[in-house]
Amino acid sequence: MKRFLGAFLLITFAWLTGCHDPWEDIVTEVEKIDQNLWDVIKSDTELATFVDYMEANQLDTLFEGNTPYTVFALSNEALENYSLVAEVDTSLLKYHIYEFLIQSSNTQGTRKIRTLNRKIAVFNKSSGIYFDGHPLVYESPLYRNGKYFIMDEVAEPKPNLYDYFAKNNLVLKEYIDSQDSLALDLERSVPIGFDADGNTIYDTVSLVYNRFFTDYFEFREEFRNKRATVVFPLAEDYENALTIMAQNMNSVYVDHTDIPKVWQEETLIPYLVDKGIFENLMEPGDFFKHPEKNGIYKVKNILGDSVEISYSPVDKFTCSNGYAYNYANFEIPDSLYNTANRFEAETLLEESGFDKYNWKEEVNVVSDIALAPYREFIGSASNDSILRVLFPPAYDGTYSVEFDSQNLFPRKYLMVIRTHMDYGGIYDIYVNDELIRTFDYRDFSLYPFGLPSVNGEDYYILEGRFNRFDMYVDNITTFGKAKIRFDYKEPGQTSSNGLVVDYIDFVPVN
Repeated sequence: MKRFLGAFLLITFAWLTGCHDPWEDIVTEVEKIDQNLWDVIKSDTELATFVDYMEANQLDTLFEGNTPYTVFALSNEALENYSLVAEVDTSLLKYHIYEFLIQSSNTQGTRKIRTLNRKIAVFNKSSGIYFDGHPLVYESPLYRNGKYFIMDEVAEPKPNLYDYFAKNNLVLKEYIDSQDSLALDLERSVPIGFDADGNTIYDTVSLVYNRFFTDYFEFREEFRNKRATVVFPLAEDYENALTIMAQNMNSVYVDHTDIPKVWQEETLIPYLVDKGIFENLMEPGDFFKHPEKNGIYKVKNILGDSVEISYSPVDKFTCSNGYAYNYANFEIPDSLYNTANRFEAETLLEESGFDKYNWKEEVNVVSDIALAPYREFIGSASNDSILRVLFPPAYDGTYSVEFDSQNLFPRKYLMVIRTHMDYGGIYDIYVNDELIRTFDYRDFSLYPFGLPSVNGEDYYILEGRFNRFDMYVDNITTFGKAKIRFDYKEPGQTSSNGLVVDYIDFVPVN
């Protein structure tokens, strides 16, 4: 082996800019052997199998130019053993090629390198020289377009977090993919004029961005200094928990295949994501460093929010850009599906000006006269506001409001309406076009100790000037939005007639 007369200057550059590799070596003064690197590798009988695979995958053409490469060549023994259990493909071979030079004499400790298949590998020099923990048994001199090492073990590229969950729980991968959105690419779009309101009109060029990656972490990318920890149940545990949920609901559901995908994407997966993605690498003990009252642990997630840890992370898997954990015993919290589901009435309104409101487009209102809805801010109300529509004195005309609820599971509910005792009348209340109850606001005054529930057990106690009444609803037979309608029948004996709704609770009846 010829002796090197110089050394390589190791520089680090932010490769995230896409300009240079973070570990690109620049040759200063070094003696090269004037031979093509691939010709030397081909002449080494110990690498004959590696040469055959490289040529079969047309990777030998890399060495036709002057681009310098460091090749972690696999011995015949390494490839023969590996081919018995797995396929030697292009991606695996590219993982053993680095598009810059590594000179071990100028290296100490651990360096991360981005290989030809865009994966991060680890080069280490301590008591020996290692590639991803596998010993390098030979280091060549520098040839005209690179150098090579020989290793007797195959280094398998680690999956990134995206690849890991694509294999182990496709539901998370599909959820991430569903977060793709289009945005205006201002740099490539050309302004061509203005509209009537003075807004710029563009000859638009769109770009696709993923809201999940923007908010949380780029699962598909591998970085030198940026990693995440993800706790998410594996597919079998996830499906088993959905089956238990289905059987706990006293509904038409039987197993995990019955739980609607839209509910999982709107409710369950966002809940798990918020409680299960953290910045940097977290060991199991890191989840329980800060005990709170009643044994509840809180940890900051990747968004900086404090989340309660009510699970034990197990089965740690090291990915190329972080750790992935499973749950020790995954259960879907009862609070996500088996407690009151609240609909805030003021969400039916949209602001049309200062302190002015209109019904949203999807709300259907039928009235003999024009009556403006209003969102009134009251500290004692749920969400600090109520929906209010006031009628003229002794109004006996038509007034009907129809709207859709949030998504509901098919089951029996106790529908509880919180309203104001001073505004009312007599109303027919429909759910999915079926009359559920006729309610006279005068009933509040007939029960000074509390309005009785239809369940025959509970009473709704006066809360300031607010109170509640309820009714059973058992005609929701499919997952989706229920159609609710309030029909005003005639004036009541309240001080003012009108419609006031704070919220509507759908309480599952088990």
